Amino acid sequence: MPALPERGRRAWTGRARFYARNWRLLRAALRLWLLGLGDLPEAPRHALREHPHATRLMGLDIANPIGLAAGIDRSGRLLRGASRAGYGFSEVGSVTPQSLAASVRRLGRRRSPGQAMPRGVNIRPATGASAERMIDDYLHCLRRLLPVADYLVLNLSSPFARRGWAADPVWLESLLTRAVEARDQYHRNGGGRVPLAIKVALAPQVSRHQQQALLSCRRAGLDGVLLVAAPGQPEAAVCQCLRQVKDLIGEMALISVGGIADAAQVAGRLRAGAAAVQLFSAVLGQGPALPGRWLEQLHPDPQPDPRPGSPPDQHPDLHTDLQGETA
Repeated sequence: MPALPERGRRAWTGRARFYARNWRLLRAALRLWLLGLGDLPEAPRHALREHPHATRLMGLDIANPIGLAAGIDRSGRLLRGASRAGYGFSEVGSVTPQSLAASVRRLGRRRSPGQAMPRGVNIRPATGASAERMIDDYLHCLRRLLPVADYLVLNLSSPFARRGWAADPVWLESLLTRAVEARDQYHRNGGGRVPLAIKVALAPQVSRHQQQALLSCRRAGLDGVLLVAAPGQPEAAVCQCLRQVKDLIGEMALISVGGIADAAQVAGRLRAGAAAVQLFSAVLGQGPALPGRWLEQLHPDPQPDPRPGSPPDQHPDLHTDLQGETA
């Protein structure tokens, strides 16, 4: 067997070390990989609209609003397993400039016309990059990934990117304007229109700087915001934050990420304005086959929270006979 080239050897060693430090993540990834074995075909994309929980997310048809968050499938190897586990969409990454070439090759090989489950790719810059270098990293990855992704996410939730996204409006405006222009140029040149979103972590109370940053995303023409729940944040506070952000971003899609433990919390976040949710810690703790169990407990068409003064039970999201099990 020929030896791996130096770059491939470093990438493989890095992944092995990462999973060795995170055994629960390794276990979840292995289960998804096993689910993906075999030659069972995926349902065609046009069949997505026939699912009882089918909806649209950033212009994409998805079978249900429960997605697999980035961080579990770091390279695109687990897409088939995620589809068979019942996720409505799956996000690969984060992809960095160092892992870009391998990710593009792998995603390109796994690309098939009419593939049912939409797949996004999460992009982040190299660790320790300067502010200007971070923008260059985002744009370089974005241009290379546009042909192999159904949607793209600029990850601004990492610790070193998090400091700048709301504190430096000029930097954020430059990133968003250049990213949207690169996406639109790809579309003008004959490529498909690829939805573009950002991923951010917010404190329970949205600050004025963060409000302005979210409004910048809306003005720039982004398609969505992935909002990461703060660790340990009470569920009521998470939903209140979702409502605040949804009021700011208007028609842009809002995706709630993290801290979801059961179907009742999925329903609550959808009522609070999220178009979809993404699971991470629940997959590590409860296994990857959650969508099938939770979707049985969700009403197919969750309604928004009633306005203040409306009867609290006007819009139930869980079937009555299962409310006790999910409370």
